[in-house]
Amino acid sequence: MNEKIPVKDGMIKVVDGQSILLGSKCSECGQAFFPTESLCLNCGSEMLDEITLSRKGTLYSYSAVEMPCANFKPPYAVGFVDMPEGVRIFGQLDIKEKLSFKIGMEMEIYVDTLWQEDGKDIIGYRFSPL
Repeated sequence: MNEKIPVKDGMIKVVDGQSILLGSKCSECGQAFFPTESLCLNCGSEMLDEITLSRKGTLYSYSAVEMPCANFKPPYAVGFVDMPEGVRIFGQLDIKEKLSFKIGMEMEIYVDTLWQEDGKDIIGYRFSPL
């Protein structure tokens, strides 16, 4: 079993065997962020609290990608998903049936291995249509 390394430190936490995404919320102005921030980009406050993000959100926008990149072979899809906590997250979308995405559809987020590097699993998140 390969060692699992998050794509960004402090982004994923395991609670009761379940991986969850972490964000932060400013206690001064209420602005939420993902991934976590140490300084509010809205009001400049350093008073941010850790929050856990929901597992479900709503697809805001998406695109099919036909060009390869370093860790992903085409075709793949990416999109923005609005989360109930007030953040819009960009991420890879699971293609289940030839781009059957619709703006406004419910999406579920899950933690998965994105790629392997130097014998380690680089983990992050993906969205899957519900």
